Amino acid sequence: MSTSEPELLKTIFTYPWDLHDDGVDRALDLIQKDAALNGVSLAVAYHIATFFLPHNPRRKIFCGDDGVVLFVPDSKHWSKTKLRPRVSHVVENKDWLHGIVNKIKKRGLHFTAWTVYFFNHYLARTYPDAAKRDALGNVYTAQLCPANPEARQYALALTEDLAANFRPDAFYLESLNYLPFSYGFLGSKVLTPITPRAEFLLGLCFCDHCLRAASNGMDAQKFKADVAAWLQQQLPRMPGPADMAAVDDTWLNTAFDNRLQHFLAARAAVATSLYEEVIAAIRSFGDIRIESDYASAAGLGESGLIPERANKVTDRLGIGVPTRAEQVSPLRKSLAAGKKLIANIQPANVGSEAMIQETVRAARRAGVDGFTFYNYGLIREQQLRWIGSACRKEFT
Repeated sequence: MSTSEPELLKTIFTYPWDLHDDGVDRALDLIQKDAALNGVSLAVAYHIATFFLPHNPRRKIFCGDDGVVLFVPDSKHWSKTKLRPRVSHVVENKDWLHGIVNKIKKRGLHFTAWTVYFFNHYLARTYPDAAKRDALGNVYTAQLCPANPEARQYALALTEDLAANFRPDAFYLESLNYLPFSYGFLGSKVLTPITPRAEFLLGLCFCDHCLRAASNGMDAQKFKADVAAWLQQQLPRMPGPADMAAVDDTWLNTAFDNRLQHFLAARAAVATSLYEEVIAAIRSFGDIRIESDYASAAGLGESGLIPERANKVTDRLGIGVPTRAEQVSPLRKSLAAGKKLIANIQPANVGSEAMIQETVRAARRAGVDGFTFYNYGLIREQQLRWIGSACRKEFT
């Protein structure tokens, strides 16, 4: 059963293990009745993390898997790619996630499939040929490369499996793009300054597929060698004030004799085409909404998504928590008519009942079209009730 999108969406991110451990019916009562919300954004493919779960009756500290899906894949969708997902140890059987999703839908709650794509330590480590590689040849074992054909096919297979078997009302697309330099570092030991421009260049992928994409009109191998030489010169020495220049438009458009600009344009075309292909695959299963926070997560240079094309196919753009209309209006103008801006409210905004009420009121007055709250298992039940109090006071 498909649930139409509420005019004012009020959803909450959650992990299926939290709903399962609390008892799905009790958890959905907390979400729907106590927190007064009308949607659930449920993680279906996720990255590694360590979680403090204050009201989970089974586990207060949960050490997550290093890149997993939270369902048993349907083999008929996976014949075209060698990248195969790892199933989380919390998944008890092939009906485990189906049981949770069915209860969400039977309640009339709007179900969003929260899907993490290329931030995946397990896949990048298991299939290093599909991982990002910097100009110095380092393999980034937390990130897959959007230009890699096998990674692209993995993204499509994952999408089609979820759309066909779970029929979500919406997809929340996370990390379906290039990721910045340190995204996914575990126990980071970066203890001396790296300049902004060096960090930016370290975040670019120079795998064979990225180089091939940039080779039209440019010697991509020579560009890679020049970037590597620049990094080899810059990284060993302590940066001074002059080295801390920002990654601004002037530098992006002129660096390396304008070749950086060409390289970024080529990778943006590659990443955006995959974003569009995934959304086309989703649309083939019906009227399914698309939500993403790519614009707030990273700029064009890092994410590799062309805003005009991405905005055209995205229905809901997740943003921060605006407090003034002038913060919202530029984002509104970037979206097509009828698209929605969703305020993502973090635990720091739920420090007290008065704080969450003021946060919701300010964001609504600023002009947002809905709210997502983060995250059911990561906040206390008292905070869920504060959310409910705020929603009732502001929207009834």
